[in-house]
Amino acid sequence: MGRASPARTTAVDARPSRWRRWVALLPALVCGCSLEGLSLAWDTSSSSTGGGEGGDDRIRVEAEDDLKCELSGLFVRVEDPLASGGQYVAVPETEQDCKSSRVDCSFEISEGGTYRIRARVAEGPLDGVDNSFLVSVDEAPEPAYRYDFSGKEFHEDYVRDADDDTGALLKFALGPGTHVVTFACREDGSMLDWVQLVRIGP
Repeated sequence: MGRASPARTTAVDARPSRWRRWVALLPALVCGCSLEGLSLAWDTSSSSTGGGEGGDDRIRVEAEDDLKCELSGLFVRVEDPLASGGQYVAVPETEQDCKSSRVDCSFEISEGGTYRIRARVAEGPLDGVDNSFLVSVDEAPEPAYRYDFSGKEFHEDYVRDADDDTGALLKFALGPGTHVVTFACREDGSMLDWVQLVRIGP
């Protein structure tokens, strides 16, 4: 007389829901494509941490770190317990033209490839106004990309070109060596906490 195997039955029954997410990702895994940007849930999961803060896949620098980022013009460091590292950088509300003010962050890349820029940002005091930077890599392009964002609280965001109607994430082909990512002032009050390069492929 045979014996039932409830444990085995349960495992088989649960298998479709357990593996459905990974089966859907098989095409990307087989071709070696990056999973970055597929969804917010994936990007923020522990499975997408890549090389971590100091790894090759993700390299992050604090905007207020004077060893990695150079502030010029009207940019200042601001104390804030909600900011990573306890500080962020911004151009205070002013009547002056801030277009020559910038934050230049240096990144040492050991593996060349295609990279995206991720940043932790927040809007300034004026809703819908203090919410943009001009972003470039190694002084290109000229003029720089206009990066718009929304949210009064600090949040992580990928850099897009506001003039691109498709909303596609920007990507840059970078070789091994030092590269400088620049966040220039477009609207005073816009807050920048940290900047990260994320490698998405060769």
